[in-house]
Amino acid sequence: MSVFENIFTLPLSNPVLLFAVVLLIILFAPIIFTKLRIPYIVGLIAAGIIAGPHGLNVISSGSSIDLFSTVGLLYIMFIAGVEVDINGFKRNKVKSLVFSLYSFTIPMALGVVVGIFLLGYSVATSVLLACMFASHTLLTYPIASRYGITKIRSVSMTVVATVIIDTLALLTLAVVVGNHRGELDTLHWVRFALLMLAFGVAVLFGLPLVARYFFKRNTDSIAQYIFVLAMMFLSAFFAQLIGMEGIIGAFLSGIALNRLIPSTSALMNRIDFVGNALFIPIFLISVGMLVDLRVLFTSLSAVAVAVVMTVVAIAGKYIPAYLTQKTFKLKLVERTMIFGLSNAHAAATLAVVIVGRQIELFNNDVLNGTILMILVTCVVSSFATEKASRSIAAATKPIVGTGRKAGRILIPVSNPDTIERLVEFAIMIRSEISHEPLYAIYISDRQQAGKSQWEHGERMLEKAAFSAAASDVALEMIHEADNNAARGIIKAAKDHAITDIVLGLHQSSSFGDTLFSMRLSTLLKGTSQTVFVAKLLHHANTIQRIVTVIPPHVEYEAGFVNWFYRLGNLHRQTNAKLMLYSDEHTLEEVHRLNQRSENAVEIQCVEFNQWAHFHTLATLLKPDDLFVVVAARKAAVSYNPAMEKLHNVLGRYFSSNSIMIIYPKQFVSDEEQVKFLSGGK
Repeated sequence: MSVFENIFTLPLSNPVLLFAVVLLIILFAPIIFTKLRIPYIVGLIAAGIIAGPHGLNVISSGSSIDLFSTVGLLYIMFIAGVEVDINGFKRNKVKSLVFSLYSFTIPMALGVVVGIFLLGYSVATSVLLACMFASHTLLTYPIASRYGITKIRSVSMTVVATVIIDTLALLTLAVVVGNHRGELDTLHWVRFALLMLAFGVAVLFGLPLVARYFFKRNTDSIAQYIFVLAMMFLSAFFAQLIGMEGIIGAFLSGIALNRLIPSTSALMNRIDFVGNALFIPIFLISVGMLVDLRVLFTSLSAVAVAVVMTVVAIAGKYIPAYLTQKTFKLKLVERTMIFGLSNAHAAATLAVVIVGRQIELFNNDVLNGTILMILVTCVVSSFATEKASRSIAAATKPIVGTGRKAGRILIPVSNPDTIERLVEFAIMIRSEISHEPLYAIYISDRQQAGKSQWEHGERMLEKAAFSAAASDVALEMIHEADNNAARGIIKAAKDHAITDIVLGLHQSSSFGDTLFSMRLSTLLKGTSQTVFVAKLLHHANTIQRIVTVIPPHVEYEAGFVNWFYRLGNLHRQTNAKLMLYSDEHTLEEVHRLNQRSENAVEIQCVEFNQWAHFHTLATLLKPDDLFVVVAARKAAVSYNPAMEKLHNVLGRYFSSNSIMIIYPKQFVSDEEQVKFLSGGK
């Protein structure tokens, strides 16, 4: 009997039972609170209050909970760095900096004034109190992530501003503590500044080089995930080592790896899944465990301090959001999003209050008031972010299944060595907000199709489905028997309303191979869809530049918008520099199309009038470049006789580069397609 008593004694000490209870909380708390129309983040915090040491005392703080909680906080900051839109930040860097200025100075000023004149604290205590109001935690970032809107302007600028603001707040904390202890001297700050500079350079410039080297030589997605986690923790540790908070290191490592982790990749899917399923929920529960509601009934002074702190904290973040909206004429929903993301106080706030308590600048009233302030600001932040996210998502997502964004991509598979990269490539060129599945097809030779060949085809299709599932993308398998592979692909494209076809070429193969050229020629004659032919030497996440050569007059063809849209998706996923080579008029039309797009991309245009001699560009390419050639079918407006030798030129001058040929969509009459599918000449 004593054995059972030990197991079920509260708080739970048995690690197996404890972890099971935590998982049940993570499972059911969001479900229950979502039905009550309360954001799931509030549900997890409330569950922490109920099950924590100040509630039912089922769970208490300990090494296990503290570890997962720390990982969850670092995870939030890391994911924010990985998902931040680098190009969007470049476009909105002034807005981010202005918001940072508002969101740091206004809460600091309010905090100092309230601390000195309303609460009667000393200047040092008031400045430390103001640091808590100025700092904030991206606690509600997972809400925006769930709605798939992390790359919009208001989210990107708030994420970047968070790091700036928290860094300034923590530096102010260091100054106050140093002054209180009498440790401030010039040598200390020079040393600290040099360490910060060295750390920033090492993470932002050194880490991408190491990661690119690792990703090229280790294609296993599990190994890549472990590598990413290790880099995040090492960056956080070294940040702590030089006197900064670990969240700063985690965020900077996310920024450093941003270009190497496409948002639709299997690696990003694993990062999101593990974080949102385990680490981040435990962090939210741990925040709730800090709250002691009994303070409301035992200490009137603590309640008074808590009310003042909460009002100042909320006002200190709402006013900057309001001023930012008015300054840059943003939408009302963007103001709500900025306020929602920046209002939650948790991580840096706790760091400040703990240090303030240790050096005896804060009393118990401030400590208890801080905990209640954290609870209220987190709840308010969750509701605001949820409301804004729902509105923005409803306004930006098109109806599924309509428009060119919902195009269907078909991937013919045959070689097991190319399937994974082809599926990865197809996912990157499709729209992030498309719910259309991918389609994979395997053509078994009708004359030689036996059980073994049919089973081989099934294995190829299953491998394609597995690769797509790793990125949480559905894939439909098509297995056909036909003695003409091209005809089988054309029939499937017609039956399934395919808009794009992605073909792969093995690394050891050449574009000049006779059999491949014949099959491709046959396919191009019988289809109207955009056809991508890719020879990928490395995974797409290691691409640094997309060098694209475009023939004159391509802007007059039916597929002009579609292939440029797909190329733009690839650019956004890889964050690779997009360089376009063509004549002046075509570049002007491309630029005009890009400016009209709702998702304009950053392009570098280079005038190039020697399309027939594009092989001269080979000397400009680097090993990590993707060389793209926009070609054309015969009789197309942009067709050039030099395209007859295109495959041979690519095989001769570009054999050491990753290559992609794009054949834009063309009009093919129904009569011609029916004639081709029936085997006519």
